[in-house]
Amino acid sequence: MKELRYEVLKWATDLLTAHHRDANIGELLLQARLGLTRTDLITGLREPIASKDAEWLRRSVEEHVYKGTPLQYMLGRAPFYGRSFKVNADVLIPRQETEELVWRVGEWAKRYAPDLDHPAVCDIGTGSGAIAVTLGLEHPDWRITAVDLSEKALDVARENADDLGAQIVFCQGDLLCPLIHQPFDILVSNPPYITEQEMGGLDDTVRDYEPHLALYGGNDGLDCYRKIIADMPLIFSGRSVFIAAFEIGATQGNAVADLIRRAFPNQIEALSIEKDISGHDRNIMVVLQTKQG
Repeated sequence: MKELRYEVLKWATDLLTAHHRDANIGELLLQARLGLTRTDLITGLREPIASKDAEWLRRSVEEHVYKGTPLQYMLGRAPFYGRSFKVNADVLIPRQETEELVWRVGEWAKRYAPDLDHPAVCDIGTGSGAIAVTLGLEHPDWRITAVDLSEKALDVARENADDLGAQIVFCQGDLLCPLIHQPFDILVSNPPYITEQEMGGLDDTVRDYEPHLALYGGNDGLDCYRKIIADMPLIFSGRSVFIAAFEIGATQGNAVADLIRRAFPNQIEALSIEKDISGHDRNIMVVLQTKQG
């Protein structure tokens, strides 16, 4: 007699809960396996499940429970801003919090540079390309360039851009180095910002799987911010306004804001530490009045 969906899901939930994992993982895996919405899955809980699907679910749940393999890497996909992106162990898994950075870039561009025609935008540390591709699709008149140190990450980003129909220029290199003396109006970056101390305390699903190159930001987590902020004047477009938007760790707002204040003491038109939906500091937004040459 065939197992029913609810029976194998109960097994998954019990195992996940017993090992302090997210109890919803079983549902999410089975939705993806069967190509169902959550509503369809729930309304069909008493439907029989094929033995090959039940076996796959058990293997996948055990892999997550005992090895910590992230759900998104098992499925090879992650949602971001209403779209599905390819992910693998060469790139960070896009986070919901980063969607807020993408939204704020658009809002600040409308507020502080409404007349900016076809702005040139760079995404520094693009990873899967989630930020760059989303900006390109949400703002078709923006000219987007995305940079990453990892060629393997860029391969994933290029595939996502192709799959989703975004026109992005990709560059391999360290932060702003490949862009020096190219003109840009907007900079966006979710750089590595995990501190030395925090690295050891990361959840195993992150620590053991996601690329450390995209996580570790130096002893205090600020190494990449220092480099990017120091080099920003080298990519100013020559137009009057430059907008920069950063994702930050929850305790880094004042420190990153101070780096910007020290670097541009007389050029700041607006500077804000923005909180995420959970109430944690998550973005630094700055508008600079650039010097006219």
